[in-house]
Amino acid sequence: MVRYGRGDRGETILRSGLRVWKDDERVETCGTIDELSSIIGVARSMTNEDEVSKILLKIQEHLFLIGAEISSLKDDDYIQEIEEEHLKFLEENVERYESRLPKPNGFIYPGGTMAASILHFARAVARRAERRLISLSRRFRVNPIAMAYLNRLSTLLYILARYLNHRDGVEELIWRRS
Repeated sequence: MVRYGRGDRGETILRSGLRVWKDDERVETCGTIDELSSIIGVARSMTNEDEVSKILLKIQEHLFLIGAEISSLKDDDYIQEIEEEHLKFLEENVERYESRLPKPNGFIYPGGTMAASILHFARAVARRAERRLISLSRRFRVNPIAMAYLNRLSTLLYILARYLNHRDGVEELIWRRS
């Protein structure tokens, strides 16, 4: 006889101790952040740029913190993990890498090298994670720094994708209205 656990029936337990259905919006948001971290891990494995790889690993650490925050959400409380210093890390790296790039002269098609393409994909998933967190903020008290973090993270992922393409001499394809 097979024994089924509660997880097999669609339930899980959050960090807060609450038992919820696996389609709970907190679980959905954590899943999207996990997906984002996994995609960033793939990008890390594709880049031969140590500095970028270290930045991406640090971002993965920060995403674990955001996931822990979300998993701690209750109706009236949460445990804050993401702080201003994490946001500053993103901002400093946006400035550092953006200064190395030419200004784009239109909308850039996602693509280029394998690592850059994956970072463009991660940027899109970061935007989805941000939307999920905004939805959560309508029901729960969400750390505004976490929302800002996901917003700025998508910017950094875009800049890093452009940087890797630029470094490798890959010409960016610009969308032009026909």
